[in-house]
Amino acid sequence: MNIILASTSPRRQELLKTAGVDFTVMAVSIDESWQSGECAKDYIMRMVSEKFAKACQEPLQGQSLIITADTIGVLPDGRVLTKPTNRTDAYAMWDKMSGATHEVWTAVCVGVVADGAVLARQSMICRTEVDFVVLTDAMKHAYWQTGEPVDKAGAYAIQGGAMAWVEAIRGSYTNVVGLPLAQTLSLIERVKSHIDS
Repeated sequence: MNIILASTSPRRQELLKTAGVDFTVMAVSIDESWQSGECAKDYIMRMVSEKFAKACQEPLQGQSLIITADTIGVLPDGRVLTKPTNRTDAYAMWDKMSGATHEVWTAVCVGVVADGAVLARQSMICRTEVDFVVLTDAMKHAYWQTGEPVDKAGAYAIQGGAMAWVEAIRGSYTNVVGLPLAQTLSLIERVKSHIDS
């Protein structure tokens, strides 16, 4: 069965490669705008569902297992941290996370498609708590200058320069990187077993 990662995220690709998964990459583009009144859970579940639907529209040969994912940060008050629009936006996010706990959520959708029909599909959300140290202006300035925060949910990469900001995590580390690996592999097996049964 062909396995397709419908994401161009190098972090997700590296995680799957590390796990020994043989896959191809498909780029899918959707409107990621927030809808009025939409909560965090509804937003990321809609994102992975729309990415999955878009991937299904591409010409596929034989049975294909498609993986889509979306990652956000969530503050204790429910406010969501997506990719920063600019430096001011990134600093505002960091101010909210400084010396506090936030969560990182990744929604994952896995489905098998053949001849345009979805044979099986399951989705899940993985949550990880992350504690940040108190961030100084100098720390924020130095990190922004690296260019790394620009395309990251919450404007940071735990596997990059922001690892020094993380005092503790509770839950999946790979989830914070961008794909909860153990949970995703389990989801793949569940979907495959549904097809085989």
